[in-house]
Amino acid sequence: MKKIKFLLLAAVAVMMSATSYAADADFPARPDTAIFVHDFAGMLKADQVKAMDDSLRAFSKRTTNQIMVITVKDLGDYDPKMYAAELGDRWGVGQKKLDNGMIILIKPKTNDSKGQFALCPGRGLNGALPDVACKRIVDGKAIPELKKGDYDAAVWAVLKTVMPICAGEISAEDAMKKKSSGGDGNGWMWFVGIFGAIVGGVAYSNNRAKKKQALREATETPEERAARLAAAEQRKKELEEERKKREAERAIAGAAAAAKGVFKSAREKQEEEERRKRANAEKFGGGTFDGGGASSEW
Repeated sequence: MKKIKFLLLAAVAVMMSATSYAADADFPARPDTAIFVHDFAGMLKADQVKAMDDSLRAFSKRTTNQIMVITVKDLGDYDPKMYAAELGDRWGVGQKKLDNGMIILIKPKTNDSKGQFALCPGRGLNGALPDVACKRIVDGKAIPELKKGDYDAAVWAVLKTVMPICAGEISAEDAMKKKSSGGDGNGWMWFVGIFGAIVGGVAYSNNRAKKKQALREATETPEERAARLAAAEQRKKELEEERKKREAERAIAGAAAAAKGVFKSAREKQEEEERRKRANAEKFGGGTFDGGGASSEW
């Protein structure tokens, strides 16, 4: 009897271990450094990945909110929103106790499966971005671009909407109204009117100046004309000399910067990069997610 119980317990332990391993295998390992864009599925353009990462890094420094863009080839058996929440928890995206992280998750469309897009805010951002707002952002901003096959545009459209909301600069409701309405029609009319008035004023002023110049030239003596042309030529030379001086100063500054970069040893650069990585790594960890947000497929 004891032997049977032992075998049953062993079998259960093996099953639990296999399940845990399978779950772990569904998720990429937590990065060592604070990189904000992880294109595991190879969906995004390299220059856009850098631009997004730079933008989100600056946003994190300014607001402490941490938004991560992550693409994966497969979600396993997970719902997109729950996969994003689980990944956010495993990585600890967001500041500890503030829980101000956010995951933007994309799984590409394939011949065998539909594409999936999820927007999942951490616990601390649920108030600013409730589920209904996340759904409107996903369906209104991401899905139209994804249907065109433009993954980069989909991510940027969502980022430009959620970043001001996370920073507290605008509410989710006002952001969607602003984006959907295209602004106040009366405001547009005022802009057109002011722009027209400025153009008209500039044209009128230029016309008067031309008439005065023509009148002066018609009544000036040969000596006055010669003096005017000489002064204009002298001013032209002075401006050219100033331009050349500025170009020379820029060239000297550029050469000095280049020389400084050349003489900086490879070891110094490596040490600097390691310091940067360690500093970034310390800023991550502690954020939690509760499965809020929204997802859609295309």
